Amino acid sequence: MERNELLQDESYRRAFRKDYDNKFSPRIWHRNFYDAVIVGCPDETLIGKNFGQVGDIRGVHPVDAYLDLVVKYGRDLRWRTTIANHRPKFAKKLAASSGVQMGFGDAGAHLRNMAFYNYPVRLLKRVKDAQSDRKPFLTIERAIHRLTGELADWYGIDAGHLRQGDRADFVVIDPAGLDGSVDGLFEAKVPEYGGISRMVNRSDDAAVATVINGRLVYRDGEFAPGFGIEKTGQFLRAGEKAPVTRAAKTSVAL
Repeated sequence: MERNELLQDESYRRAFRKDYDNKFSPRIWHRNFYDAVIVGCPDETLIGKNFGQVGDIRGVHPVDAYLDLVVKYGRDLRWRTTIANHRPKFAKKLAASSGVQMGFGDAGAHLRNMAFYNYPVRLLKRVKDAQSDRKPFLTIERAIHRLTGELADWYGIDAGHLRQGDRADFVVIDPAGLDGSVDGLFEAKVPEYGGISRMVNRSDDAAVATVINGRLVYRDGEFAPGFGIEKTGQFLRAGEKAPVTRAAKTSVAL
């Protein structure tokens, strides 16, 4: 059965609606088309609306509204949603918990349709905002350690600390850049994949410089010549002391 035939088949839609309405089954997606906003569609009157609203306007179930639009517009229909970390109270509690690691992000495995690989910067923004509101849940120092040294120590990797004689691997964060832009959703084209559009995070005003092995590779929105072509970093093996190369002894002016 062709895809559009399947999506229009009533038995398939009945099963989809039943699964959608079962809010307590194991899942990753929250099953809420009212939290799925259309960002691209040939019918521009639909942009900015969610599928639940479209269903209400048309007098149909949100699932049917969604499937009708997929059948009609195919890949020209694009939408976004939030799947996690949308409840600040619980996100703060998890960030402060010693039983939770802050070192996992799956966006790299979903290059086109997920963007949350700047979560370390977003955590620092959340900590900074909480301090400004006089409702702190972590100190800045503790948050930075959770994102660096704590992870490195747990995995047994020679990284995550600033010590004399170590490799110079670090990021310079400007606190003034920890603003709403780090939570924004943006898109950028990937020339290596035929110019397809992918979701990205932008932290340009927050992460102002990056040094790898003593070499400045990024500063003020620009990558250094040779970045991505010339080797700068190295694979870090657990339990092994990473050698300090000659490049790591180069002075860096920031």
